[in-house]
Amino acid sequence: MTKGNIRLFQPAVMTGFRRGQRRQEQHTALLKVKNVRTKGDSEFYFGKRVAYVFKGKKASSQIRSAQNPKLKSRARVMWGRITRAHGNSGAVRAKFSPNLPAQAIGKKIRVYLYPSNI
Repeated sequence: MTKGNIRLFQPAVMTGFRRGQRRQEQHTALLKVKNVRTKGDSEFYFGKRVAYVFKGKKASSQIRSAQNPKLKSRARVMWGRITRAHGNSGAVRAKFSPNLPAQAIGKKIRVYLYPSNI
C-alpha cells in the first residue's frame, strides 16, 4: 500500500446564483466542479455535501474544544448540498443554509464525496 495524501473532496468554483434575465435567486448557487464537462458526469455529485470554507474576522472557539477551551480559530464553514444539474456543460445547482454571500462568487468550494451511492 502506498503512502500518499487522500483527498476527500473535489474542488469546485462558485460561478454565481441561479438567475433569469431580470432577477436572481440567492437560495440556489451555481457551481462548476473540476473535471466535470457534461450533464451525465454531474449526476455522480447529486446529493453530495458541499462546504464553503472562509476566514472570519475574529477567532472563535472551535466545536468539540472541551479539552482545550482556549483553542480558537478564524475558520468558518457554510454547508450545503448539490441538488441537480444546471445546463448541459456540467454545472450543478447547490442549496446552502444559510445562503452563500455574494463574496463567494469566484471562490473555491469543496465538494465532498459523501454520502456515497456507489
